Amino acid sequence: VVVGSGEKARTLTIVGLVATPVVEGWSATVAGSQLLTPAVGGVFVPVALAEELTGRTAEVSFIGVSLRPDADLTRFRYQWSPRLAALSTPAQFQEAHDIEEALDESASADNVRMQARMATLVSMLAALFIIFSTLNMGVGERVRQLAILRAVALTRAQVGVIVIIEGLLLGTIGFIAGCVVGKLLMGLAVRSTPDLFEDGAVVGRNSILLAAVCSYGGALLASLWPAIRAMRVRPVDAMVPPPSAAGRDVSWMTVIAGLVLVAVYPLLAHGLDHNDNRPFVAFMLVGLASLAGGFLLLAPTIVQAVDRFASPVVARLLGVPRELLASRISGHLGRTVSTAFSMTVGLGLYTGIQVWGHTMLSGFLPGQWAPDALVGFRPRGISFEDAAKFSSIPGVVKSLPAIVEQPRLKEDLTCSADRATVVRQDNVVIVGIDPSGAFGGNDPLIPFEWVDGDRDKAIREMAESRACIVPDHFLREARLKVGDSFELVPPENPEAPVRYTIAGAVRMPGWHWQTKPTGMRTRTHRSAALVFANLSQVASDFRFQGASHVWLDYDESRTNADTLAAAAKDLYATSLGRGVVIGEAPNSDPYVQIHTIADIRALVHGHATAWLWVLSRLPLVVLAITAVGVLNALLASVRAGRWETGILRAVGIPRGTIVRLVIAEGILIGVVACVVSLAFGVMAGWCGAGISRHVSFFGGMTQSLVIPWGPVLAGLGAVLVLSSLAAAWPAFCLGRAKPLDLLQQGRGSF
Repeated sequence: VVVGSGEKARTLTIVGLVATPVVEGWSATVAGSQLLTPAVGGVFVPVALAEELTGRTAEVSFIGVSLRPDADLTRFRYQWSPRLAALSTPAQFQEAHDIEEALDESASADNVRMQARMATLVSMLAALFIIFSTLNMGVGERVRQLAILRAVALTRAQVGVIVIIEGLLLGTIGFIAGCVVGKLLMGLAVRSTPDLFEDGAVVGRNSILLAAVCSYGGALLASLWPAIRAMRVRPVDAMVPPPSAAGRDVSWMTVIAGLVLVAVYPLLAHGLDHNDNRPFVAFMLVGLASLAGGFLLLAPTIVQAVDRFASPVVARLLGVPRELLASRISGHLGRTVSTAFSMTVGLGLYTGIQVWGHTMLSGFLPGQWAPDALVGFRPRGISFEDAAKFSSIPGVVKSLPAIVEQPRLKEDLTCSADRATVVRQDNVVIVGIDPSGAFGGNDPLIPFEWVDGDRDKAIREMAESRACIVPDHFLREARLKVGDSFELVPPENPEAPVRYTIAGAVRMPGWHWQTKPTGMRTRTHRSAALVFANLSQVASDFRFQGASHVWLDYDESRTNADTLAAAAKDLYATSLGRGVVIGEAPNSDPYVQIHTIADIRALVHGHATAWLWVLSRLPLVVLAITAVGVLNALLASVRAGRWETGILRAVGIPRGTIVRLVIAEGILIGVVACVVSLAFGVMAGWCGAGISRHVSFFGGMTQSLVIPWGPVLAGLGAVLVLSSLAAAWPAFCLGRAKPLDLLQQGRGSF
């Protein structure tokens, strides 16, 4: 086997094979992880040969530790963690579950594969609706032609086969064009990012087969209903005009059935209590299918409502006689519904992603409870007396010293061994702080929203005993209630666990990101909850001699973060009697760090919105493509109404009014798509966040429905613009036609 490249290439002889290490639940793609973890697909060579291959002196990266079967892993880990962290080159423990969890977070190949599958599904749905709307409108326009064919030559089955062949022809065009465009885009990607595709990229046979299945399968499915409609055409239909849907009353049975289907997904996501063994993927698929079916049943009612309430507004804005625009879209329900739903594939998915993402983000974005800034005194803290002096710094409104530790739970209350998540871990971050100053009074430093327990009673209990405040999700995940207690294992004294009683539960959104960049997770990178207890009690239980942090509010008009950091540096230097720096320092030298809540919120929001934009690009592309459906619908409307348009031109209606009338129809179709997409996207996003609580690693936090109106309104506006642009060509073509040319076809023409 050849290892390395260029001058460092070496031919090695294989002298033995070993079994591949098994990491359950992961594919071979984990071998490409960029984490600093032992390889699961490595080649084992002597150290001297490794130095020759890499061109550098060997250094120890990992030390494997094997404990006796009766050894206490938690005790061993916590006794050695402080010593490892104090080394000149800091080290930390990496157990098997730590590596697996990290691989889960960095499985970029799996994420790309998931996005590719989602793109395939969304593209297939978009193509299905476009082909369906095209064929359905074609059948509606050619009723007389099909009736004549039925009368003189063809059977019902032959008429249906004609429609199916038309659908397969459209699928063939899409398949060939898609393969060509896909090949060109892949070549462009290889040339633009050669580092990503070192060996080039090839369109494999399976990709071609998948594209063919999606193209022809989608075309066949989209052809079924139009074919059935065509088979139901009778020869006598050639003698009478097709019935109009205008004026059709609302079917309350259809509305009720639609509402029932729409209610299925919220019931599955939020209305029922679930355990980890429930088939959540099936719940999600059933919920989405029922949601789509429900809005499909409600679509005719939505079309009529838009026609009734939005038509007068659009008519006034465009200067079109209201009578001409009346029943313009409800007169052809099938055409309008199919066109609107084709656009809903893109816009609905885009809205759903935005609502789902921001709803999930609501549990991680630090809320109003968080003070303005947190100052850390590293590595050993500052005396309590000196920490109290921080309140006298100019611009500081109020401040309190705090100590932070990350002990393990003596019992795995959250069942993290069965399924670890961001809120199901075997440890907590405990903060010792003065309870009356932090939570009491009319203007507390930390103004929590209390979910369970009495605030004043909890403050008294915290001052008198080992009582604590926990986030509300911890009660749910640990199956505890106010008044229950749990044991914590002090890292420096694992033989003496301490028991804390829950005095209250509060809403604490964003505590994860409050603790992550600030260094409050002192022992490991995950934690189940942020717990607050009395300062003196925590100091005694976990052997603290000083404050590790100071939490504060400050007046932005009088000071800023840099000024506060400089003041903290001077205060810490005076307390220690030695030099202190701002920011991390080498060799365990003292330093201070300050993190403002504004910076943390900006960091979280920036990362989240960037990833949501990445996920939203595909739906927006699909939305642009499905604008073809609007073009088809308006072309069909123009062709079907040429004679009526000729009459209008003959009686004196100017061509400008005709042009604006067609554009108004396109806008109304866009309004229908906006209403359906907004309702579907909000419901799908909200329910998706509810399901994610049970299946996602980042689920479990208490969430609130968040509709990001900025991105959502931008998407709705894009639909209206696309609808208007799609209507422009049919409108101008119809406006340029002469009245005589429009009238020559006749009302009963084929």
